Amino acid sequence: MEHFLSYSDSNDRYADKITTNKYTQGENETKVNTNILKSKNILEIILSQKDYNYQILENSEKKSYVTKKSLDLSTFLDLNYDNYNYSKKKFSKSMVCNSLQGMNNLTSILFYNDYYNVNIVICNKANKFYKTSVKEYPEYLFIQYDNNQFTHMEQENFDNNFDDILEVSGDVKDPKYTLKDVINIDIKDTMIYNLFLKPISNYKLDDIVTIAKENNIDLMNNGKKKNKKTLYDEINFMKL
Repeated sequence: MEHFLSYSDSNDRYADKITTNKYTQGENETKVNTNILKSKNILEIILSQKDYNYQILENSEKKSYVTKKSLDLSTFLDLNYDNYNYSKKKFSKSMVCNSLQGMNNLTSILFYNDYYNVNIVICNKANKFYKTSVKEYPEYLFIQYDNNQFTHMEQENFDNNFDDILEVSGDVKDPKYTLKDVINIDIKDTMIYNLFLKPISNYKLDDIVTIAKENNIDLMNNGKKKNKKTLYDEINFMKL
């Protein structure tokens, strides 16, 4: 993608990737400097939050570690693919392994969610939030994109009104940019798992209602009965 450099092209010094953020805790308190990592590689931001081995490295060692980690993840998935219930048609082993060896691919990010058990949310300063996982992990990892770089962002209070991950309009220079301007959208469907239910055409409404009851799924929404498609989707999501 034009917005990012490849590993071979990225020769950033790590001293240049750390910025200082100053904030005041109280009227009479001194300012505190906080180092904020910025990177063109979203994996590095994830590692900075989730990988202890990365965190204890000297800055000069981190670039090579990120490169090696991407290869290690590819090898790991090759050996453990069957443990993830992925759809071989939508999310094949070869496709994901190849993607993991690159940088900022949506296919890779979908796997990072499962590997680290987090919901990775990519956002910008205009409050656009793209949740990249269809699952609901307890932990959310917010990563902000700005000026051709990613940073980790603390976000304690948020609602679940996330933006469509596959939006296709917008420009990266626009505060309402779409995710395709930030990462490589190398997959068309983010439902990458084998579904619990067969295709919906195999079921009558009564069949779906029975399965929903067996799984303690509420049949009503705001006083109205949920339709067949809604219940079908909720059953599948619950079983992911």
